[in-house]
Order: sequence, then structure tokens, then C-alpha cells
Amino acid sequence: MDTLFYPEKVVIIGVSERETNLGKIIAENLFDFGFHGEIFLVGRHGGVLLGHRISTSVQELPEGIDVGIILTPAKTVPDIVDQCGQKGIKWLVIETGGFREFSKEGEALEAEVLKNARKWGIRFVGPNGIGIINMENGFCCPFVSLKGFATRPGRISILAQSGGVTLTYLRQLSSMNVRPNKLVSMGNKLDLTEIDYLNYLEKDANTEIIGLYLESIQHGRKLMDFARHSSKTILLHKSNIGKASQQIAKFHTAALATDDRVVDAAAKQSGIVRVRNFRQFVHSAMILTLPPMRGNNLVIISRSGGIAIVAADLAEEHGFNLVPFPEIFLKKVREVFRAKVINPTNPLDLGDLFDFELYTKILEYTIQRRDVDGIMFQHGAISDREKATSRKLISAVINLSNQYRKPIAFRYHTDDTELAAVRQLFPFPIFTEPEDAMEALAISRDHYRQKHREIVLPPEPKADKKKVRHILDTSKNPFLSMDKGFQLLEAYGIPVAPYRVVSNLKEAKEASKDIGFPIAVKVMTSEPIHKTDKGAIALDLESSSSLQKALNKFKETRDLTSITTGYLLQKMIKQGMEVILGAKRDEAFGATVMVGLGGIFAEIFDDVALRIAPLTFTDAEEMLEELKGHKLFTGFRGRPPLDRKALIDAILRLSDLMTSFPAIRQVDINPLKLLEDGKGCYAVDVRVEIESTPLS
Repeated sequence: MDTLFYPEKVVIIGVSERETNLGKIIAENLFDFGFHGEIFLVGRHGGVLLGHRISTSVQELPEGIDVGIILTPAKTVPDIVDQCGQKGIKWLVIETGGFREFSKEGEALEAEVLKNARKWGIRFVGPNGIGIINMENGFCCPFVSLKGFATRPGRISILAQSGGVTLTYLRQLSSMNVRPNKLVSMGNKLDLTEIDYLNYLEKDANTEIIGLYLESIQHGRKLMDFARHSSKTILLHKSNIGKASQQIAKFHTAALATDDRVVDAAAKQSGIVRVRNFRQFVHSAMILTLPPMRGNNLVIISRSGGIAIVAADLAEEHGFNLVPFPEIFLKKVREVFRAKVINPTNPLDLGDLFDFELYTKILEYTIQRRDVDGIMFQHGAISDREKATSRKLISAVINLSNQYRKPIAFRYHTDDTELAAVRQLFPFPIFTEPEDAMEALAISRDHYRQKHREIVLPPEPKADKKKVRHILDTSKNPFLSMDKGFQLLEAYGIPVAPYRVVSNLKEAKEASKDIGFPIAVKVMTSEPIHKTDKGAIALDLESSSSLQKALNKFKETRDLTSITTGYLLQKMIKQGMEVILGAKRDEAFGATVMVGLGGIFAEIFDDVALRIAPLTFTDAEEMLEELKGHKLFTGFRGRPPLDRKALIDAILRLSDLMTSFPAIRQVDINPLKLLEDGKGCYAVDVRVEIESTPLS
């Protein structure tokens, strides 16, 4: 792929002398960015542009063209691809729009483009994008004029599905002096996908951070695998956030495990930095160019007492620990204060100190302390004299951060002209808002933690996989009956509350003697329903007479009579707390596992955690810690602690079940009753959806 990013000979196809011609703008960008190679032009009407002759056909071109840039009407592209193949051009950047994103006819044209490319062994970017920008060699081929945007190459490369987003990041990063290295507008990703570009950038010595903007994720597993093993930091800005589709069975798991939560889970597990907007993306890129925040101990040093208080509130919000200064240091600081009205602490207010060289000494003393992981330094300069001395201070900040390998998030308050000048002068991130600086430090800390966490692998669970396979292979319905669902869980070692399946009152009375009152009775149906909504469940039955009344009521319920296939009696588990445990198969990432507190209230309280299977023991532990109600597991306000180990075991068994049997589409264990510590857990209800033709 080096040829694509570092071509020596490039042809632009679709050029004319007209002022409004977009191919002409591509040529101008190549010249303005100082492209190192030769440029050839092709257009129907010929002519001369920027001192270069415009050939009227691809056949007129010399041999040895490395990359062709195509910007012609969509209907002409398949034939042009074929012509490029005949000419031996192996790499193309197709910027033309009007394909599958536009119409069914466009989708058919894409198929032709791909077929012709495959015939000649051509690889291509797009279609429907603005191509590539390589700051190192000036290979800049968007059809939007970028005059004045040529900058020195930096260490971050951007892969974006949208051309507009690509240009937005170019402008925003450049304005913050976070210099991009390479940018790719991937467009429809008909041939080359983000995985292809990621694999290339992994080997690119000049790229340290990779920014990804995606509207769709088709290769989620490959993205996770890449991130886990990559030496590069990956930022992911995922838009087009989807909602769970309506499920026939109304699975709680489907409603709770939305597409966006799956992306969040994948990012957490693989060490990807997930960002929500352009601002957060840019600030993440800024802080990640600095040494990492390896711990949680922070010092705030500020020239403004008010801003110091704001920063302290922000530090608490982001979970930082503000480590105190030693008394011997504070004593020395008090001695140099003029008015003696500020009590130095952390945050350290330097508002009474005007010696910027002393600021440097304070910063150095602070950053070299072993119990300090990073500094947020807030500075301001208004007068010309202060601006000049502040530049020396900024230089010192850069040196200290690099020397001690710790981040200093530098927030600078000055006028816009000086801020722009300083950003261009110093290759160092400079923040203007305390909120942005503190959030950036938290991102650095969390990313470091995630990348360096200890992963504990679970043992393979003992399971009767032959029984599971038999249940799946013999099912004639995509939704397993309740008893088959329980059998599947039992085969995998997930405890189930004692139950019996009966067809009439006589069998029900006999079964109740074995189970023992109190019991619950559930209507088994030929199609999935919400039993509570349909009146298909009776709870806390204490006697044979109450059991008989419940069955009679079921028979009298019109909505149930035609779909009833039997009844399931189950022991009531009154102790413990209700938990929802579920799994579903995501199109991009595969099997996902979810846990939440509250049973039927999980959707109301929205207290759930999600991970991509297969899960490690570390993943399962983190899922429980992530829940808002996680304190309940250890005991709360006199309540006994719950059996956390049993829940983790159930989570890991469900993960292995989903990983081992791709025929299973969804599992809902709702509720799972979690008992006191040492007493285990029991599945009380289950729904399982499988592929119509099992794949296991």
C-alpha cells in the first residue's frame, strides 16, 4: 500500500479547463501541497491546465502510472476502471458519488466497478469520498480547495467514512497545532476498508495515533483484534448511533444492548479511546501526544484562585485524587508570597506570585514527586511583557513533561492572537477551558489503565455440549420452549430453579408435591410472549386449590387458549435479588453478553453492563463494577453480601455458550435470582432464540 500513499506518478481522470471543474481543484491541491511526483491529466475535451497537457483518454497515458484519481459521472466509472486495468494502473482513488448511497442503480454500478477492479487486480479507495491527504509528500487529492492548509506532518493519521468529517478534522487539528500525518476519506468502503488502512498504518513509522470516524462498523471483531495487538493509540468517533430493532419476542437483552453500547463495550475491551464528538476527539488527540497519566494522583497549579476551585470540582467529578503538598514545601511557598493572604494547598493558587521562573521551579518540584502522576497547570498572560515571559514558561513546561514522562495539561488564558501564535510556535497541546483539560487527563488515565490492566482468563466451564447440540439440532422452532431453554442452561452448568412441565390439573398437582409450595405456574406457548403482560403467569401459589384456580383462569383467557401447549410449574425463589443476564449476536461484533440489576426494572433504571464474548474473568469483574448498584453485591445498609462469584460464573458460562454455539441468536435469563454469598443463583425464566437452520 506504500504505492497508494507515496506514488511517483499520478493521473487525475475527469479534468477540464473550466473554472468550476472539480478535477481541476484536485490538480491545484497537488501543486499547492508540493506533491513530489509527476502529475498527468485526462479529460474528454483535452486542453492545457497548470502547464500540463490534458490527454483525452487513459490509453494516451505513459506506462508506469501508480495511482489514478477518478472524478467522473458514476455511469462512466466502471469503464474507466477497466481502462485503468488495461493500462496497468493498480491503485485507484474513486471520488465519484452516486452509487449505493444514492440509488439501486448506483448499487448495480458499484457491482460493476468491483468486478472490473477484481479482473485486473486493482485496489481502490471509495467511491463517494475525497480520497487521500498525505502531509509528508503532498499527495493531496480532495476535490475541495485546501489552499492555505498545507502544514508540516505530525503524528496522527485519520480514517473517516465522510469527506466532510475528514476536512473538519484537518481544520480542527491544524488549528490546535495537532498536526495530521495522513488522512483518508474512505467513502463507501467498497474495496479497501478501515481494516486495510489500519494494517498499513500499524507499520507506518510516522503514525503514532490513529483516528477513526465510522458511520457503520462491518468488521467489529477484526477492529478489536487489531486494537488489542496494535502499538498505536486508536481514537474512535462512531456516529449514526442505532437503536435495537423490534424483536418478535421482545427480548429485554435486545432492548438494552443497543448498537452503541456494543461499540462502547468493544472499545473498553480492546483499549480503543471512544469519543462522542469532534471537540472530544481533538482534545483526546492533544493529550495523547503527551506522556500517559499512569495513575490517579493529580496536582492542580493555577494562577487564578477561582479557576483553581473550578478545576478542583472537575477533578472530583473525574475521580482524581488531589495529593497534598508536604508541609516543608508549603512553608517555602508561603515565604515567597507577597500579600500572605493565600493558603497554599492542592490546588495551588499562585495568584500572589508573579515570578514565572519560580513557577518553573514549582512545576519541576511537583512533577518529579513519585506520588504525582500528572499536573493540570492553568496560566494566564495579558500584557506584552507577560506574554513574552510566558513563552519561556511554555518551553519549560514542554521540557519538564518530556523529561519526567508525565503529562502537564496546560490551560492558557490570553488573547486570540497570542494563543494562535503560541500554538503555531510550540508542538504542545494548549487548552483554553479547564473542563477540556481535565477531561483530557481523565482520558489519558483511563486509556493507560485499560491498556495495562491484568487479564485473567477463566477455565473452560464444564458443560454437556452434546446435549446442547441435540437441543439445537432437534428444535423446529426458532424460539425454544421454556423447558428446552432451561435444559440448555442446565447442560451448561447455570443453575435453574426446580421445575416440572405438565399438561393438565392432575399432573400439576402431582408435580407440586415434588416441587413443594410455594410455586409459580407459567403458560407454555407456541409463540413467544411477555407472560406478565398476557396474564400467563401466576406467582406465590400456596396450595392445590390456588393452583387449580390459576389453571382455570388460564383456560378462560381468550388470548391464551389457542397458543397454550402446556404449563410449567416452578419453585418460587423468594430470597435474593433479581438480576437480568442475557446475550445476543451482533452483526459486526458477534456474541455479546449483558448483565443488569433489577429484573423487569432493568430497562427503567438502565443499569446494565455489556461486553463482547468470549469474556475473560477480568471482563466479568469489570461488568459488575460498572453497574450503578454494584455496592449491593458487597452488602448495603445491613443487607448481607450477595454471591458475586456465582454471578460471575454464570456470566462466563453464558459467554462460552454463545461462543461455542453460533446457532444461538439470543438468550434472556430474566430474572436470575442471586442469593446471599455462598448460596449461589437460580435462573427463574429464560427465552432462547436460535437460527432456523442451526450452524453449530
